[in-house]
Amino acid sequence: MAQLSCPKCENLTKRGGFRAWQIIVAICFFPVGLLALLADRSPTQCNKCGHTWQA
Repeated sequence: MAQLSCPKCENLTKRGGFRAWQIIVAICFFPVGLLALLADRSPTQCNKCGHTWQA
C-alpha cells in the first residue's frame, strides 16, 4: 500500500483502501462492476495523531 504523510503531524501512514463490498461487486460484475470502485474509498487515518482525511 502507498504511504502518505499526514497533513497535520507529517507522520507516514497507510492510505485508506476500498471496502470489501466494492471489491466483490467489481469482480462479480466486471467490467460494469468497476463503477463500484469509483463510489468511494475509505478515509485515511493517521496512526499517531488520529487525524482523518480523504486521500
